[in-house]
Amino acid sequence: MLLQRFTLLDPGQARRQALAQRFFGAALALLLILSEVFSSNIQSTLPGFSHLARLALTGGAVLLLGAKVVLLTDYERRWQPVLAALVLVYTAFAAWHGDDVWFFLAALVGLGAKDIDLHRALRVYLIAAVAGLLFVQLLHFVTPLMPYNFYCRNWDFGYGHYNGFGARLVGVFFAWAWLRHDRMRWFDWAGLAALFVFTYKVPGSRGAAGAMAALLLLFAVQRFLPRLFDNRIWYALILALPIVLAGFSLYAGYVYNPEWPYERMALLLLSIFLSGRFEIWHNVFWGSELSWLGGLPTDGDEHSAIDNTFLAIPMNKGYLGAILVAVFFLLLLWRLAKHRHATEMLCLVAFTLYLFMENKPFLLSADPFLLLAPCVFFAGARQPADQPLPVVCRRHR
Repeated sequence: MLLQRFTLLDPGQARRQALAQRFFGAALALLLILSEVFSSNIQSTLPGFSHLARLALTGGAVLLLGAKVVLLTDYERRWQPVLAALVLVYTAFAAWHGDDVWFFLAALVGLGAKDIDLHRALRVYLIAAVAGLLFVQLLHFVTPLMPYNFYCRNWDFGYGHYNGFGARLVGVFFAWAWLRHDRMRWFDWAGLAALFVFTYKVPGSRGAAGAMAALLLLFAVQRFLPRLFDNRIWYALILALPIVLAGFSLYAGYVYNPEWPYERMALLLLSIFLSGRFEIWHNVFWGSELSWLGGLPTDGDEHSAIDNTFLAIPMNKGYLGAILVAVFFLLLLWRLAKHRHATEMLCLVAFTLYLFMENKPFLLSADPFLLLAPCVFFAGARQPADQPLPVVCRRHR
């Protein structure tokens, strides 16, 4: 911790920890306001104000998280600050090259989460996310500041696309379920179920609703059969899930023939069920020139948007980024399995299914599991398996 080197400025360990928690919580709130409010349709009606607000919110969050990472983080090994610097340098370049600032911000959040009380951080996350969502809906339906932008079949709820609204809803759902898992009461089950029904029936964001349904089902089964999800076979299946989905995404997009899809009726019917995704995967992913550093757009109009994270990452981050992100995610799953954190793994199963249908892996308001990044960056490979990781839920024994 750099602040410890300056005796006159060091307020003491307790004060440093309190400052670190406050800096991190304030940064989370700023980033969620950025995503919930100023990444909405208000950018078209108040472009100047929105631009300044986005700069201020992004800059404020970067300063707070930078101070947390550099001044208020206690690094136990000399290689840890070096790794943090390398992660930030690479993600900053990839964010600039691929026009995806959330990639860099996600890395900052993940590094800043070290030694943070995740329960308190998730409470801040929930309050800021829900407040931002409600504020946007108020402006959207009561004022002309967030007009309806027609796209496809559903109302956009102030976010330009119904799946953009779904991404914010699924983030609230994940954070609520994750935070309350060990103390879930009937009103938590009822609230989560209502949020699932709302997401499926109102905006019609099927990717978000499917992930919600999967997590609710997994939590329900876990309540009655906890040992079912705490064994090596199950952990191996979870580790295989993202690999299988990535392979299937590549295969389905490659073999699908949009000019005559009837030659593979099973793929055609599945593609129709998934809103014609295979045709998008074929035309956008397989029609793109991939490279080691990426840089291709993966969001925007129908000619570049691709709603599959396993295909979007190699397009936007290149082969190098795809390899690094895959190693990070698989290492996170492996360490959670090694230390028997079954509930966090259930959460990541639902999140993986969401990534199969959408492309929001680094958007903080859709991915509260960025807070698990210290399990990868700072948990040593030699850490005993009986020692818990910095997570939220109790470990199964």
